[in-house]
Amino acid sequence: MWARVCGAVVAVVVALGLVTPAQAAGVVRLPRPSGEYSVGARSEYLVDRSRVDPWAPTPRARELMVQVWYPTRGSGPRAPYAPVEVIRALAGALGAPQDSLRGITPNSMVGAPMAPGRFPLVLFSPGYGGSRATGAALAEDLASHGYLVVAVDHTYEAAAVKFPDGRVIYHDRPAEETPEEIAAAIGVRARDLSFTLTQIQSRWPVDPRRIAAAGHSAGGATAFEAARVDRRIRAAVDLDGGLSAPVTTDGVPVPSLLLTGSWHFDSWTEWADHQRAWGRHLAADGMGHYSFTDAPYYIAPGGLDDLPADIYAELFGTAAPARAAQLTRTYVRAFLDRQLRDQPTALFDRPSHRFPEVAIRWPHR
Repeated sequence: MWARVCGAVVAVVVALGLVTPAQAAGVVRLPRPSGEYSVGARSEYLVDRSRVDPWAPTPRARELMVQVWYPTRGSGPRAPYAPVEVIRALAGALGAPQDSLRGITPNSMVGAPMAPGRFPLVLFSPGYGGSRATGAALAEDLASHGYLVVAVDHTYEAAAVKFPDGRVIYHDRPAEETPEEIAAAIGVRARDLSFTLTQIQSRWPVDPRRIAAAGHSAGGATAFEAARVDRRIRAAVDLDGGLSAPVTTDGVPVPSLLLTGSWHFDSWTEWADHQRAWGRHLAADGMGHYSFTDAPYYIAPGGLDDLPADIYAELFGTAAPARAAQLTRTYVRAFLDRQLRDQPTALFDRPSHRFPEVAIRWPHR
């Protein structure tokens, strides 16, 4: 899977010391949300007592931390991007100086009251070794347009997870290599999403008819698998994630968007061959694997612009951070608006003059 490929590239970056030390972290603002609402943010601790954590060193219930972004008309202090331990783990994974990313600043607020009403829900799964924080720019934009967005840290796979009692669990999962290992890992993640959905529905004003799953890299594969097995999920988005069976052999039974860079994986063709519900594969030239996340905003403070050109292109592409965020936000929201809100759009039926770098590689229905 591509997440493993990029993980290997990052390991080479770190081992060779290819990143130039950055100066002390300055403030780097994520792009402003484009919707009518302001955005609130809250972290929640969930425990699935029906499952023994398959990755814990000793038997214990599966514990998760999730981040909720929600629409608000109120105000409050600015939310932190992530706990310090998580930010340092993300910097370490990219070979950036330890505290270089502490200036990453979101737009959401802590403690703001939620806007009245029931809202469509988007579950978000980050990539292998990532964090629930790394999709904040996309999540904030969706929340500003009236979506609830809930990102899940997959414990032991995430870069780091800090729990309310102060414990920090760092990434310690080996990369899955065999098809069986990959499918098993994606299955654990999909069950995390289903459990989170059950908990969020009992705590937040979710419109049960309007639920989607989305994710980046391995999280995209997770979103497709969760939509395959959980009938509450009505649409799915995969951002540059390689796929595995049974999605590649069965397809996904709900409308599904695959938004990727311009490369090709056989698993994408296999999924397309078996997809019977509405589906699109859109490929964006100039996007790197991490262009679909907040990572382009890490480049300057982390000193990542000094990477060798080929490695830089694989990780971050050639699109400017603002353009990468605009592209991702536009296509994901248009898909969700179409599938969950019945709002028509031509973005998925013909090339767009606004985004000439995006090709419709495979359309179905």
